[in-house]
Amino acid sequence: MSDFYQRHKLWVWGAIWVLTRALIVAQIGFLNHRSVTSLEDVFLYETWAETLAHDHSLPVGELWQYPPGAALLLPLAELGMHIKGFGPAFAGLMLGFDFLAFCLIAVLARRQRRDTGVWIWLLGIPMLRAVPLLRFDMVGTSLAIAALFVIHRRPAWFGALAGLGAAIKVWPVILLFGEWKSGRLLRAAAAAAAAIVLVFAVVALAFSGNVFEFLTEQGGRGLHVEAVGSLPWHLREIVTGEGPRTLSRSGASEIASGPADLIAGLLKVATLAVLVAAAVWWRARRRAIDDGRRELADATVSRDFVFTLALLLVVASQVLSPQYLIWLLGLAAVALTNRSSVVARPAWIVVAAAIVSTAAYGHKGAWGHPPVYGSSFNLVIRNVALLVAAVDASALMWKLPRRPRPPGLSGANESESAAPNG
Repeated sequence: MSDFYQRHKLWVWGAIWVLTRALIVAQIGFLNHRSVTSLEDVFLYETWAETLAHDHSLPVGELWQYPPGAALLLPLAELGMHIKGFGPAFAGLMLGFDFLAFCLIAVLARRQRRDTGVWIWLLGIPMLRAVPLLRFDMVGTSLAIAALFVIHRRPAWFGALAGLGAAIKVWPVILLFGEWKSGRLLRAAAAAAAAIVLVFAVVALAFSGNVFEFLTEQGGRGLHVEAVGSLPWHLREIVTGEGPRTLSRSGASEIASGPADLIAGLLKVATLAVLVAAAVWWRARRRAIDDGRRELADATVSRDFVFTLALLLVVASQVLSPQYLIWLLGLAAVALTNRSSVVARPAWIVVAAAIVSTAAYGHKGAWGHPPVYGSSFNLVIRNVALLVAAVDASALMWKLPRRPRPPGLSGANESESAAPNG
């Protein structure tokens, strides 16, 4: 069996991808010819797409919380809706980006001769049920994976891909922290900025409205029920049976109380502190490399660092929607394509959290309404797992530049010293 797998692993992976994605499509309801009732936010996306395509104006209101790159993405599904409808067209578009991510992870796995990351992507994404095909977080994640695929080897492409991802979902801009060499970082940052400016300019020319409106809506968020910061309320509910008092805002449930507002404010400070700590670690890594720690120049270290940073930002966020697990699974899969990854343990904890996340959420009602959550116990387990993974990954990464160089180390598998454009 092992020999058969080694000889035909690409076919095995492809078959598993087709099977698991067919299960997701079936769960949405596309394969049984009945009325589809599981499209969730796609109903809202269709409304936005119609506004963009027919009125040539950006959507407005508290639910439009996305950078303008989303305004270019949604009309793509609008073009395909004449065949089967907007829902199937949108899900098909997400399937295309999912397949792109799968192919990139598979190539990395074959280079490093480690298949773990492929299996995480193949089997981890279906753990989130229909969510990966009903949100456009798959696009940002796929672009982030593509950027990490070329990190240190193609600075301009790396930056441009990170910039395109940021123009759709913001968070992929943190990938720039993964580039340690100043010259390449400047080229990558310039390419990222150019990509973002280009997207903003195209949207501003094509549609009327304020391309920066999403910043206002994002800044007005409070503490969401699903965030890690909501743990005290869910622990109280487990003990006393008294759930948190909530209000619906921006299509999500927020905890309505003074202490919750205080924690939301503290989490904004924590997010800034995470970014400052990332800059400090970046500097420590650069100094260690200059002092002869050439193994720290390896692309695996950069991918581990980006995974850790994204995990910390998710834990420190006022929001933790189920689609955020798409980001973390993608980054975990990329990290675990290399045997030398130091974040293997926290990456596996994230995979476990993704499984628990499925049980933490119930169904979602009509578009624009907050999701119906499962028990507080499931949310507590999921969020504690993410918190533990974040602390573990941070400790492992923080110690990395401070370790003495292993004796006899000759270099890394994917060191930038041998990379072009370096």
